[in-house]
Amino acid sequence: MRIVLGALALVVLLAGVAQGQPKPVIVVQSGEAATLDWHMHCDKNAHEPDRQIFDTLLRRDLKTLKLEGNLAESWRLLNETTWQFKLRRGIKFHNGEPLDAAAVKYSIERMLNPKQGAPGRTSIATIDHVDVVDASTVNVVTSKPFPLLPVRMSPGHCGTVGIVPPKYIEQVGDAGFAVKPVGSGPYKFVEWVKDERLVLEANRDYHRGAPAIERLVFRPVPELTTRVAALLSGQADLVSDVPPDQMAKIKASGVARTEVSTLGGFVIMVKITNYLMPGPWQDARVRRAINYAIDMDTIIKTVLEGHGHVLGVPLEREAFGFNPAMKWWGYDPERARALLREAGYANGFEMTLHAPNRRYMNDIEVMQAMAAMLGKVGIKANVQVWEQSVYTTKWRKRELLPAYMTAWGGAGVFDGDLLVNSLHSKSALAIHKNEALDKILEEAQGTNDPEKRRALYFKAQEIVFEDAPIIKAYQQAHIFGISNRLDWKPWIDNMLFLYDARLK
Repeated sequence: MRIVLGALALVVLLAGVAQGQPKPVIVVQSGEAATLDWHMHCDKNAHEPDRQIFDTLLRRDLKTLKLEGNLAESWRLLNETTWQFKLRRGIKFHNGEPLDAAAVKYSIERMLNPKQGAPGRTSIATIDHVDVVDASTVNVVTSKPFPLLPVRMSPGHCGTVGIVPPKYIEQVGDAGFAVKPVGSGPYKFVEWVKDERLVLEANRDYHRGAPAIERLVFRPVPELTTRVAALLSGQADLVSDVPPDQMAKIKASGVARTEVSTLGGFVIMVKITNYLMPGPWQDARVRRAINYAIDMDTIIKTVLEGHGHVLGVPLEREAFGFNPAMKWWGYDPERARALLREAGYANGFEMTLHAPNRRYMNDIEVMQAMAAMLGKVGIKANVQVWEQSVYTTKWRKRELLPAYMTAWGGAGVFDGDLLVNSLHSKSALAIHKNEALDKILEEAQGTNDPEKRRALYFKAQEIVFEDAPIIKAYQQAHIFGISNRLDWKPWIDNMLFLYDARLK
């Protein structure tokens, strides 16, 4: 019923704008955000609108991938542990509050505060304190060398610092900020009607110049076929995570096209616990057996129609520190059975694999294929599918045990430091512990020498191979469905950033 009501609401919305208002650009998403507080989510459906609302000190050049100034006009390393950022003068938040050094200090400290519970806190935990030098100069001091700090000050899916307005948050509180955010980005928040629409309007005072599109509307439409139907009927302009089997239909429609992006695509993995829930999965031999039992190459070829590639570690192939020579778990069911016998589970066992409902490309079908392959070595895997809002809540509470599907976007980082987010035992919502891996990742995070860091990341991947804290990581391509009236190209992190979008 929700999907039907959503479609009706969309028709009403379009009828309203037809009476004299410019038609907005409509983005249909796979689900609704749980919060619009940049610091408090690692959720794609929240980050997509937040990317329009908020801004960061730095950003990446779309073509060269190099960092460049954004809210900060320059930055430099003063010594091994102190980074200085010089802010552009005169920038204000959408409510008129000045975006100054005090706001930068507040934003970083808010994200670092353990009581705040920011999911990406681990990514910047090396920051010791922040000093305000003057209204437009801030020094970020780390407890040890932290070469990735500038990257963490650029846009990202999680673990990056969006700059937020201190006075406004103090006025409305965290709960108020989560549903009515104020940022300094190219679009301003207008309204959020839960389960129906999130509306943003152009920030005419944006420091890079006003965006060309006046109004954006984000709509949650969980069902894949309904999202594609909305695109083909002209009721939507942009759809992400288009399933491969819908590409031909979109191309043949004459009203829309597809864009396939592979750089910086989501790394999908199934995390598996070794301590939060007792069971066979606590044994590393069993976890390795699970990996050997799954033919991920075939799953990508059939279920994803070739739009992806197998990884071993949850790290993109383009990332610094990825070891292309590493030999990961191939498809070897006999090896899987031998490991199960060795671990004392010759007769197999039963487990649950938790999957989201259309959060990632053909996610349910991928998990079902994995379960079928596990069944061939004696492991009865039951796939439990959850609606996205429920899935996110259970994920936050660490209730998706013993194994659940998740993803980590490169978010423009392209560095082995992403392993901290996904595998460090103190990272947000970790369900696996390995002290040796933690130590290696912490050492790499505090090493400025690139070759030493590379060697540490290689060592970390060897530990991952032995410990198997994940099941068959792979990187999916991103397929976007785009209305022919919209001129837009995907960004390197495959998150929607519509500042550069134009209407044809």
